Amino acid sequence: MSRDSVQVLVDSARVGTLFRDDKSEGDFLFGYFADTHPELAVSLTMPVRRAQYDSMNEVHPIFEMSLPEGYLRKTLESMFAKALGTFDSLDMLALLGQSQVGRIRYGQTGQSAEDVPEHDLTQLLACRGAEEYFDDLVQRYAKHSGVSGVQPKVLIRSAMDADSPKVSHKGATHIVKGFDPREYPELVLNEHTCMRAAKLAGLPAATTRMSENRSMLVVDRFDRAPDGTYLGFEDLCVLAALRTSGKYTGSYEDVAASLRLFVDPSHRASSMREFFSSLLLSCAVGNGDAHRKNFGILYDRFGVNVRLAPIYDVVCTRRYLPKDALALSLAGSKAFPDKESLATFARTQCGMTSRQTSAALDQVEQGVHGAIAELRAYVRSAPDARAQAEGLVQAINDSMTRIGLRPARFATITSVTPTTATMKARP
Repeated sequence: MSRDSVQVLVDSARVGTLFRDDKSEGDFLFGYFADTHPELAVSLTMPVRRAQYDSMNEVHPIFEMSLPEGYLRKTLESMFAKALGTFDSLDMLALLGQSQVGRIRYGQTGQSAEDVPEHDLTQLLACRGAEEYFDDLVQRYAKHSGVSGVQPKVLIRSAMDADSPKVSHKGATHIVKGFDPREYPELVLNEHTCMRAAKLAGLPAATTRMSENRSMLVVDRFDRAPDGTYLGFEDLCVLAALRTSGKYTGSYEDVAASLRLFVDPSHRASSMREFFSSLLLSCAVGNGDAHRKNFGILYDRFGVNVRLAPIYDVVCTRRYLPKDALALSLAGSKAFPDKESLATFARTQCGMTSRQTSAALDQVEQGVHGAIAELRAYVRSAPDARAQAEGLVQAINDSMTRIGLRPARFATITSVTPTTATMKARP
């Protein structure tokens, strides 16, 4: 296997080559093949052309987008760096490039795609008390996990989906997230509650489920079409030509401008409303990590049906960092905004009317209340989670109050009467 280049594939078609620049150490070049169809461009920011694209000291943002960070990257380095001698981004793509978020894949000439191993999702969700379970998943699925993020996570393929007539190939179907309970107690319960708030607010959001012991969060892939094939996906670092290290750079106004530029006109109004509601949700639950990589777009083909991606990563960071600030600035400040500032943003950046803004506020308030009602019902059957759940609700209440929404008192919720099944793991 050549370690100086990889071939880039879009929808299983080879479209070009990514390789090290032998004239400039540390730089990478990407060139399309002469016969590449314009619809198979790797990124909305990199249309098919004759000239090569220069990366300028790192692989291009679209190729860096799904490279592992943090825990998973360190795990991969410990597993493979010794054998390879060095382990840069091109080595990483060559290793795990056949299993990525989105529709881009990487490979070598003559190399056939490797199936992602099947896993019994029912068994995973029923996991109780086995601390080694996630570590075993990492060892098995690390090289199939082209997914970004600092927190521990892997891509897996559910055995239940493997026999579905809708699935035309054998790629990853779910993201499984773990966490360090010493650093972030009950992070899985935290994120699941916030994602349920998005769902209950009526926002497009990935489906999440917790394992029985709350040590793992299973997230349905949000970038799959009904037939199981993968859609084009690009995050807001890529659209701004920023490296992953720039995910905390800029403002939510910048993100809104990028969405207005790239989203299909037929989806622009709805995508901007959804973007505002997702930002509003992050403010309501105290999420200080709504950075550029936690927003993205999906599309069917290059420039076709481009729309805002569903919400896929929301957590109450103020549960662990009470003084946490926004990931990006809003109206020139990283302080969590009040209702007036949010209303101004909705009007000036998202083109929303006062009535639409009020409706979004109501929907998010109802969604958060519903999620906390589910949490309250859940802890009746899981009393060991009560202390952390109460702390989570307090952090969310403080955030809700700041933006003028009605807090949901954990001990007195009566507006929603869910069953514990809504919070329990289900296959």
